[in-house]
Amino acid sequence: MSNTDTNLNDTQKPHTVVLFHGLCSTPLEVTFLAANLRKEGYVVEIPSFAGYAFGSDCTSAEDWEKLAIDYVTRIQEEKPDHKISIGGVSMGAVLAMSVAEHLDHLHGLILLSPTLIIDGWAVPWYRFLIPLGIALGLGNKIKYPEQEPYGVKNPQIRAYIRRQLEKQQTSAAGGASFTLNHLYQGDRLCKRVRNRLGQITASTLIVHAIDDEVATTRNVDLIIEGIESTNKRVIYLGNSYHMITIDNERETVDFEILSFLETSMLDMNNIEHLIEKYGFVSPELQRYLKNVD
Repeated sequence: MSNTDTNLNDTQKPHTVVLFHGLCSTPLEVTFLAANLRKEGYVVEIPSFAGYAFGSDCTSAEDWEKLAIDYVTRIQEEKPDHKISIGGVSMGAVLAMSVAEHLDHLHGLILLSPTLIIDGWAVPWYRFLIPLGIALGLGNKIKYPEQEPYGVKNPQIRAYIRRQLEKQQTSAAGGASFTLNHLYQGDRLCKRVRNRLGQITASTLIVHAIDDEVATTRNVDLIIEGIESTNKRVIYLGNSYHMITIDNERETVDFEILSFLETSMLDMNNIEHLIEKYGFVSPELQRYLKNVD
């Protein structure tokens, strides 16, 4: 099941972007990003798999990988004339990496707050006990509630998310809770992907908040050092937490993704064109331009 474009127009690009939402969440996490990509002519698909998404009984890491790989493979077969880029936020970024480890001919890989290592300042100290809970048969009985700051630094957005969760159990920051099984299988997925990083060759963009409360920038170092991609670009954010697609710097995130999809990192003429086109320059791009003058 997916959220995808249905109305084609003359301005649409032959380029499909697949975005994976986070674990125990919904496509709401990337709705704003998807809307901006569609505005610029991209075809956007947001798959949501039972067993991975919020509100469904947990399946296995292997099942999540197969569903994601099969989904992108189908798009490659149905749209041979399209560039295909994939990405995701949080565990969705890990799922995108898994696909990139298995499939060739991807135009780009977009990793937003990747969580290969769950080591942020808001992670409970007792998280290491998850395997014990699974061994005791508590996988579906114990639920870990989503708690403040909900991955969001902006207090107004945080308050809005709190109201969403109280009203409907889901929000743009994710679902209201994780089962122990979901957390355990998520850890298994991370381990599987970490062991295969060298198989990734697609051009890669990583956007990560310095103060991410779920996953520190160790994740960025691990990915950059492990993948075999020739083109690697990292954007660090200084005024956001984990959910960078909805937090203070969401416009910077959207701009950097658009510039990554539309130009190579060193094509200055195209970068200047993007600045003129979108009327927005991220702090990271300002520093980059200053350094090459």
